[in-house]
Amino acid sequence: MTHHRNRRGFSLLEILLALAILGGALAMLSQIAETGTSAAREARDLSVARLMCQSKLSETLLDAASGITPQTIITAPLPSFDSGSMTTFNYSIEVQPASLDGLLSLRVTVVAENPNGGSPLATFVLTRWLVDPALGLEAAEAEAEAMKALESEEAAL
Repeated sequence: MTHHRNRRGFSLLEILLALAILGGALAMLSQIAETGTSAAREARDLSVARLMCQSKLSETLLDAASGITPQTIITAPLPSFDSGSMTTFNYSIEVQPASLDGLLSLRVTVVAENPNGGSPLATFVLTRWLVDPALGLEAAEAEAEAMKALESEEAAL
């Protein structure tokens, strides 16, 4: 005599196994979501650091074009473009003579500081060579003097 039982539901073992699989899948999904959030935050900080670095370099180059010799700045705070950002940005400017006479090497570095005190969240560096503004002014003054002397000679003739 065979007994056939009618099964109308899941056994406790099947339900526990399904819950274990679901729990494992949710744990992996939460880890993936956290990794994505962290990567997005890092990309945002790097992007903001890049924009700030380009802005500070352009500002320094404009000053140099107007005859102001760039000065080395060890570390200074830089206000964020985004007023809602909690990330602190610092910049530094390093000015050194370049390998060619009459040129300066200008290196601007922007760092997104870690609020927890660990390694920086992002660092962006731009380096440019430029003609030393002090030399440029001296050459322009000498050229202006030569032009005045030439004009004086022509006027005397």
